[in-house]
Amino acid sequence: MKRFGEHEVLREISFSLGAGEFVALIGPNGAGKSTLLGTLIGLILPDSGSAHILDQDVAQPGEGWRLELGYVPQEFRGFDWMQTGELLDYIAAFYPRARRRWPDLEDWAELPRRTRVRELSGGQRQRLAILLALRHRPQVALLDEPVSSLDPKARRDFVQLLHSDCKARAAVCLLSSHILSDLEPLADRSLILHHGRLLGDWDATDRREDLRWLYPLAPASSPQDLPTTLEVLATTAEGGLLVGGWRRLSEPERAQLEQVWRSVTPADMESVFLALTSGERT
Repeated sequence: MKRFGEHEVLREISFSLGAGEFVALIGPNGAGKSTLLGTLIGLILPDSGSAHILDQDVAQPGEGWRLELGYVPQEFRGFDWMQTGELLDYIAAFYPRARRRWPDLEDWAELPRRTRVRELSGGQRQRLAILLALRHRPQVALLDEPVSSLDPKARRDFVQLLHSDCKARAAVCLLSSHILSDLEPLADRSLILHHGRLLGDWDATDRREDLRWLYPLAPASSPQDLPTTLEVLATTAEGGLLVGGWRRLSEPERAQLEQVWRSVTPADMESVFLALTSGERT
């Protein structure tokens, strides 16, 4: 749990990440995503509970722990007086592996080495923040809205590059973004955060095979008539239902259900996110 004054920012959050997982952290503004990432990196200490990364308590990590982490903040600040190349070389000195450069990432960033940081555009500063955090190829990458200032092609190319590297090295990547179309094809899991609570944690297979939108075919259709194996997660003003547990149904149960409900498949990441955070959640 984390509280700022009387405001409880994080509560009842528990999840784990495995090697090679590429995970999307999604939620509306003010949901607590930045606070959660700051807690995981050790910049913010929880009021209760604990966080562990690479078998280390982030509040009391061992020597060398931070060398295996990469953190991209939502907004990059500081070092305005330095040239881009000077800053990259300065930060690289703290990470021995950064001297074994990641050429594909540097080619993607396309940063002028002799330009001062204060003269960079917003998109270039975002690329610089990404390069500073990830050039040493950390085992755990935590990224807070890293692509918000990038154009569509740069966003797509970076997310694909990050995903490929994560898979090739069995690294862990937790990426927060509002641009769900960039993450949907690649994310192994989706964590949905709202009002400081974790509302959903589905892997891609769960979301595609286990979640369904159901819409009534007749006015008499009622959620009370659904099989008990289905869990109603959210409703819409039009009477639609977001349900979990679809793959637990037998074929006869599905056939009977589809006589009174129209099934829409799959439940995409954006529709699930909007349903769970719109106030119509059950």
